[in-house]
This record gives sequence, structure tokens and C-alpha cells, in this order.
Amino acid sequence: MLQRDYFIRIIEEFMAALSRFLEKKVDERTDEDLKDLYRQYVGSYDVLRNLSFDEILVYASDQWTAAERISRLDMLAELLFAEGSYKNAPLRDMLLTKAYKLFDYVEAHGTVYSLSRRKKMQQIADMNLSPSDAAAEKRGPADGRH
Repeated sequence: MLQRDYFIRIIEEFMAALSRFLEKKVDERTDEDLKDLYRQYVGSYDVLRNLSFDEILVYASDQWTAAERISRLDMLAELLFAEGSYKNAPLRDMLLTKAYKLFDYVEAHGTVYSLSRRKKMQQIADMNLSPSDAAAEKRGPADGRH
């Protein structure tokens, strides 16, 4: 019970910190601030940001307890979405495609329905990231090597 309450406080703290980050003007947001959010709440920015969707799921299974996994994946999706919202293509498209997949995974495996999550998923879908973009991100390089 105490551990669950503690983790709920972490989630609330994360959402407040992410809101403060997003309230900044785009030109005031720094990669260092974003890296700190990753480090504090989900793990290494350099590792998580560069993993494929499937690799993220393996990482999550290895690094986070079952009780925290879905919430941490949701936090990671929020961070990818936040970064993708102010980066330029093609990095933006890669980050948002990964965020969409994570939001979708959380939606399918989590117990909490979120209108905010659904809205973000719709925003990504409205950007016309084609299914081939999502499939290419999942497959890896065009020649099939990983």
C-alpha cells in the first residue's frame, strides 16, 4: 500500500514537471531539461530515446516491476510526445510514431482510460504519419538488418 501510494506521488510529480517543461516557450526548452526528466522518471535519455518499440518493451520488462511497468511506459510515451511536439521531421515523426505505439500499448494493457492519451493519439494520427512509417520504425532498416 505504501509503495503504491509512493508511486502515485511519483506519477503526480512527473506530470507537474512535464507540465512545467511544456509551459516554457519552445526556444526555451533545452535538451538538458528533457534529459533530466528522463533520468528522474524513466531512465537514461540516450538509451530509451534510441530504442525501438520492441526494445522498449524488453527494457521495461527487465528494468521496471510489473506494478510500475504500464505507468512508466506511459511516462515514456509522454516524454517522446513532448519532445516530438517541438522537433523537426524526420526526428519528430520517429518520436511521435514511437509515442503513438506506446500510448496504444498502455491503452490496451493498462487499467486507466485517459481522454488526454486518446487526444494525443488522435493528434499524432492527424499528422498523417502513414502506417508505413510505423511499420518501418518497427522493422528497422529497409534491408531488414537490425
